[in-house]
Amino acid sequence: MKNHTFKYILLVSLLLNLSLLGSAGYTHYQQTRRPILPVGHSLQGRISAGSATQAHFFEDLSLKPDQLKLFQDKAALFHEALDKKQTRVAQLRTSLLGLMRAEHPDGKAIEAAIADISGVQQQMQETVVSHMLEFKSMLDKDQQKKFLDLIQGAMAEKDGMQCP
Repeated sequence: MKNHTFKYILLVSLLLNLSLLGSAGYTHYQQTRRPILPVGHSLQGRISAGSATQAHFFEDLSLKPDQLKLFQDKAALFHEALDKKQTRVAQLRTSLLGLMRAEHPDGKAIEAAIADISGVQQQMQETVVSHMLEFKSMLDKDQQKKFLDLIQGAMAEKDGMQCP
């Protein structure tokens, strides 16, 4: 009788462990399959203007169909311009690294490269803020609050917020 009870307890324990392992695996799978990332960003890079993530962002704002179309068009152009600037920053960083690899690094050239990188990054920030203010101006008061709350939430997560 004790042997039968021991087998029953062992089976229940095994099933419990398997269910916990399965649950953890499923949760991990869901998080890697569909991560919660800022709008316009994915694991492989930027996502298209009509993507599910961006649609979710726009759904949260309760956009009207005409607003949605306008926002998607503007978002695509915005991300294209921002990608070009990010590519330029990457090129400048590579150039800076080349200057630093020199046997006798040229301090003035390094300072100039840093200034160039800073200039492009400032342009990027100005572009992002301008884009956000443009979007905000096209929303009603309730949508504006939701828009800024979504951005604030994404910034608080420190995942590199991307504008719609």
